[in-house]
Amino acid sequence: MNKALLLAVVGAGLVGCGVSEAELNDETLGDDSFELSTTKDTFLIARRDTRRCVAPLCGGFWVKDLNSTMQEKYVSGFDFSQAQVPQWVQDAARGAPDHQLVLFGRLGPKERTFDTRTLVVQRVFRGMPGKSLAGDEKFYGVFPTKIACATTPCAYLQTTRLNRTTGHTMATDVDVSAAQAALVDQNWLLSRSLYGRSVLAGKVVRRNGHVTVTATQVFVELPDRLAPCQEESEPSCGNDEVAEWTRTPDRCTVPTGVCITPRYCALYVPSCEAGYRQVSWSAGCTQYACEPEFLEE
Repeated sequence: MNKALLLAVVGAGLVGCGVSEAELNDETLGDDSFELSTTKDTFLIARRDTRRCVAPLCGGFWVKDLNSTMQEKYVSGFDFSQAQVPQWVQDAARGAPDHQLVLFGRLGPKERTFDTRTLVVQRVFRGMPGKSLAGDEKFYGVFPTKIACATTPCAYLQTTRLNRTTGHTMATDVDVSAAQAALVDQNWLLSRSLYGRSVLAGKVVRRNGHVTVTATQVFVELPDRLAPCQEESEPSCGNDEVAEWTRTPDRCTVPTGVCITPRYCALYVPSCEAGYRQVSWSAGCTQYACEPEFLEE
């Protein structure tokens, strides 16, 4: 965990900060089974319906509330009329592999002829390509609090089991390494995990005073960027020097303001796993990263 990032996020006012057993006991939550709501938005996981019959009775999606033992509910399709998302996000949702799509929404009204319902979508989250769920994960949202600690470990992260009204856990760390494919930018994935822009599937691990949310899958919200990257001009450098560039947590390439002397660079160009695309930038030598193909370029 980046302590500089912590200091930038938390508010002023130092307090001692510990983690009690009462705060950690999120396993006491019940797993009540209930029906999907037509009046309240919830977080759901989706998979495609592959049955063959006349639409809209078949060919839609099966959805289920996160952190619930409820049975899957069939919906004939996704209704994005109330969502503030562009068409490419809608396409990314409909094209997501099974169990790599989390939605925030509710059931729509019944269709008159067949009594089917759509899912009225408010928010869209896509999981990391190539990562599957074991089936026993819990689903969390993580948010930094305005707590600054004078002692360590510092439990400054509010970790909430989604769709539940109790069982919040104060955590000290987030570990997304198990959800991270080769060359994926950890700064980007961790930033999405820490600011309510993702759904984490995994468990809470308690060890040596640390309370870590360990994610085996991270569903990032789409669109990923809150603002488009700005066009940056090449800085002026002296003879035999080149401008150094870096990549922000928003996946934008920006100059550092530093001119550096080019050095010997390896000719090896790494490849990305299936479902990812390669991006590159210059920092004396070419730097590479892999990012999910479903993200905006």
